[in-house]
Parts: sequence; structure tokens; C-alpha cells
Amino acid sequence: MYKITDYHQFDIDNAYDGDDLGVRYYDGKTVFKTWSPLATAVYLNLYLGGEGENRLETLPLERIDRGVWYVELLRRVERVYYTFTFEFDYNTRYETADIYARACGINGRRGYIADLKSLDPPGWDSVPRPVCENACDAIVYECHIRDFSSDPDSGIPDEDRGKFTAFTKKGTKYKNVSTCLDHLKELGITHVQLLPVFDYATVDESRPDKAQYNWGYDPLNYNCLEGSYSTDPFDPEARIAQFKQLVMTLHKNGIGVIMDVVYNHTYFTEESAFHKSFPYYYHRLNKDGKFSNGSGCGNETASDHIMYRRFMVNSLKFLAEEYKLDGFRFDLMALHDIETVNYIRDELDRYCPHLLMYGEGWTGGESPLSSDRLAYKWNSYQFARVGLFNDNIRDAIKGGTFNPYDIGYVSGNRNAFHTLKRGIAGSVPHRQLNDAPEACWAFEPDQAVNYCEAHDNHTLWDKLSICAKHFDRQDRVKMDKLAGALVLLSQGMPFLQLGQDFLRSKPRIPTNGEEVNEVTLVDHNSYNSPDYTNSVKWAEKAENIDVFNYYRSLIKLRKSSPLFRLRTKEEVDACLNFEDTGDGSFIVFTLEGNGDKFLIAVNPYTEERHIELREKYYIRLNEEGKMNKFPISSNAVIPPISLIVFKRING
Repeated sequence: MYKITDYHQFDIDNAYDGDDLGVRYYDGKTVFKTWSPLATAVYLNLYLGGEGENRLETLPLERIDRGVWYVELLRRVERVYYTFTFEFDYNTRYETADIYARACGINGRRGYIADLKSLDPPGWDSVPRPVCENACDAIVYECHIRDFSSDPDSGIPDEDRGKFTAFTKKGTKYKNVSTCLDHLKELGITHVQLLPVFDYATVDESRPDKAQYNWGYDPLNYNCLEGSYSTDPFDPEARIAQFKQLVMTLHKNGIGVIMDVVYNHTYFTEESAFHKSFPYYYHRLNKDGKFSNGSGCGNETASDHIMYRRFMVNSLKFLAEEYKLDGFRFDLMALHDIETVNYIRDELDRYCPHLLMYGEGWTGGESPLSSDRLAYKWNSYQFARVGLFNDNIRDAIKGGTFNPYDIGYVSGNRNAFHTLKRGIAGSVPHRQLNDAPEACWAFEPDQAVNYCEAHDNHTLWDKLSICAKHFDRQDRVKMDKLAGALVLLSQGMPFLQLGQDFLRSKPRIPTNGEEVNEVTLVDHNSYNSPDYTNSVKWAEKAENIDVFNYYRSLIKLRKSSPLFRLRTKEEVDACLNFEDTGDGSFIVFTLEGNGDKFLIAVNPYTEERHIELREKYYIRLNEEGKMNKFPISSNAVIPPISLIVFKRING
């Protein structure tokens, strides 16, 4: 097939600006449209089932303007499956699912035609989205659908474990502690970020009894939902209805829902629906004509090609509108060009300006698109209304992510305080900070997504069990709590992983012949590991309830005052002041504004430290997360490996 040499000119000549590709209903008719300018013919195939030999009919599409192919049926077609067959050069044919399909059959092989509105749960239109006026007001909690409830101690009925429906169950407990939905409410987070729930490739939906697992970063059908999270994967409507029930339940409880999206690559390359629909258009190519691999997963998509850019935008708008989503997290966002990222933000703003948008400011490999055009973290000023994961504060707090033995500020690296201070200030310019310029990258604090644990790499607790193994458990717990406090009390948007608040671990069983040690006993890349590794162990919450209560208190404190959620770099510069302690590693800073003042003292040492208070304060949050309103006006003790928050007594 002819390969395009000038995509820019090709897009000028052929790009289609309509938003009606796929299947639509009009006045009792069912209209199918797809885009493939170099196809010599396109056919619509209708089926009775999501798999098997049950074709109803095949109809030719008519080519209309700008590479669009069209056919309409003079009736309203529902509950029928479909594919397209694309012909090129009059002799090569590919049958594939529609890239614009909004529902699909088992394992995503065929699209499914459904009236999505009819699948709304009762009361769907009366439950509003929670409003988040600024990203700094959000506290995001990353959850994997299966991890959330697959543990037998979750209290979730067997048929709902690992499913969308687990998020709708109230009153679940392990012994005397709340689990699942009630846990989310008790902790006080504002948003749940779900690891990919679109239809992905590597879990066989037809075998729910089979031991299989994946994070979901292997995209198959972007606008369809993953069937393995449904209680009936063979029913295309069940996954839609049940996901809407999940969203509505969380909204009723004041919790927003963020979807993790993976538009940067497709799981299959030449076998993908994109390539079969229009070979070589949707993926970037190297100069030698081969597929580039900036994702590290075999290919990368071409967001700079107009029709893939429009696909992304239309997909995101559909997902946001149909499922009332509250934001999107972009995997390997740096593979998308800056123009596309800004276009997406503009379009989301037109629909709902309160939607959160953030992503990873790095790639998984080298891209043929020049680095100054890509949404790398170091280009952040060019897409300032989009958040970026703050790997600077992550590594400053706990140590280098890719060396398990590397220590961070909480585990003994006293030199990390320069970068950490930048993170505390939201990674924006600050009058007192001149060191660690590489960590001063954010245009505004709401661009900094502060975290020290996510689904990738070791959990915080596992990292500490390796790099701080020479400390006793009690000190490692203090390190964990201090790390959580630094994330939750820094300027920017805090991000936690499910279970971080009760020392989540990802255990693994070493293989035969593998040395058994602190590294091999835990999993740092559990993308397809079993439930033994990935499931949240709710018994750990009961065992570490003191840690959970501390995180809960931190969240309450953050919510209690706008001083912990400053929205502009000017506010940060005016309200945040670092005190001179004579020891750079002993960090003391104040937050002052609107008549309130907090003093936060951070002691990473294994010995206590002392500070002189020049005003009258009380302890707003101690090392156990508790408050003590007894006035303190002189010497204050900061316990080892702890963060203490004082609040000024006014009047």
C-alpha cells in the first residue's frame, strides 16, 4: 500500500472535521461512518453475536467527502454486533472492529450497537458531579478495579469481587474496620483515579474463572469498557450499566472519578484496528519506515496527525459526557505533542472546566518527533493548565525509584532537602529557593502532582523495607508517615495509591533458584502478577490502623485551610516562608494568610529536635495525627522522624 510522505499536506487535503464517525441514530435510521481516504472499498458486517459464525449480512459503504465512507439502514438497529472490512489496492482486505465503537462484544472483537441512554441507572441524571474548582483542592486516590475488592477480607460478595459493582457496596468491613466504599469515605479523599477501565487486550474476558491479571495499559478499544470487570462479560450492556452505577455511587458520596487513559500506543500494531482501518496513518514511523517505539510497548501513536488528534478529543469528550467522568490521567503523556495536549484541555474546558487533566511528563523510549514539540515535563510552561507527576519530590522523599537501595530524605539522605523544599513550594519559583533548579518546573502549583507511591515500581512501604532495612519496623513506620505528610502538606495536588495509608505491600514468591532477600520478596512491576501480589489486603488496615488514622488526619488538615492549597505562584511566594534552622535538613516553614498561621517542622533525624516559637501556638497535628490545644509559647520538641504542625493562637 502507498505510504504517505507528507502527513501535514495529507491532513489538509483529507482530514474530516465532523464528530459523527462510528454509529449514530437519526430519525429512526442507523447511520455508520468511518474514515479511510486510501481505501478502495469498505464494507459493514452485521452479526448476531460477539464471536462465532453468525453473520447477518454484509453491506457496502459509499465514499462521500474527505475520505469518509457511509451507509445508513432505514431502521433503528439495536443489540447487533458489527465490524468493518477495509479493502486496499483492490485486493487486500482487513476485517476489524470499528475504532469509534462505543460498546463491544466479548474480548472486543466486534463493536456492539446499543442505546446507551437506556443503560443509565435510575436517578443518573439527578446526581451531579462533585465540583473541584482547582486541582490543588483534589486529593487523588489511585485504585485498580480488581485490587480494590479481590481480597476475601474485603467483605464484598464473591460474585462482585474484582468487579465494577464492588464500588457500590456499602457497609463492608474486615473485623472492625471499614473496607472498599466505606473506606474511601472514611479516609476523606476527593477523587478516585481508576487504572484503565477501557477494553484492553491481555485478559481473556471469556474465561472469568481463569487466573489472569493486568493493569490495563494494553489498549484495544478506547471507547468501550473492559468486560472482565463486569459480572457478565458476554453481555455488552452489563459493563456499561455497572460502570455507570460505580460512577453514580461515588458521586453520591462526594467522590469524583478520574479515568486513566492510554492513547500513546496500541497493544497490537499491524493487527490493531487502527492499522487495519488505515495502515501507517495512526502510528508514528521512523525514517526507515518502521514503527517507532517511544512507548516501549512496540509502537507509539501519532497525536500530531489530525485525525488521531480528533479521535483522542472525541473519545475523551464521549467518555466525559456519557460516564460523567471528573478527569483524565494520561499515560506517557510526553508522547503526545503539545498542540494536541492544549487542544484537549481547551475542548474539555468547553464541556466542563472543572475536569482534572494530568499525566506523566516522560516517555518510555525515544520518539521521532522532536522533543521541543512533545509534552515533556521540562516543556511544562507551554501547557500550563495540565498537571504533571512530580518525580522530583517522589525521589527526594523516598530515594531513587529505579535503585531499590537508594535512600531519600525520610530514610537518611540529608542532601535531598534542596529538592524537597522545591516540592513543598509546589515546584514553582520561590524567593528563598535558589538550589535544585531542575525541580523548579511548574508554571503554577496546580500543575504539580505530588506523590511518592503509585501502581508503578515499589510501594512506599516495600521501598522502605529495602533501603531502610537496617532500621527497626517502628522507625520505618515513622518514615512512611513522614513521607505521607510531605505529600499531603506540600503545595500542589496530592496523589496516593490505594492502601498507601496502611502500609500496602506487594509480596511475591521468588522463583526456583532465585535468591531470597528483601528485594526478591516484593514486586516492583506487578502489571500481570496474581492477586496474591496485587490485591489490597484489608487485614493490613486493621493491623496498621494507627497509620491509616494519621493519613486521615493529614487529609482533614489539608482540607481545613486554603493555606495548604494555594492556587498561584504569587500566593505561594507571599504565604510560604522557610525558617533558618541552621541545618538545611531540619526543615521548618510557615504558611500565613487571612489571619491564620501554621508552622510546620520536619525532623528526618533519629533524634529529637527543638525550635523556639516566637508566637503562641498549639499543636494542630502531632506525630500520631492528633491535636493538642495546650498553648506553647517557647521551646517545642519535634520527635524523631516526624512532622509536627503548629497553629498560631490568635487574640
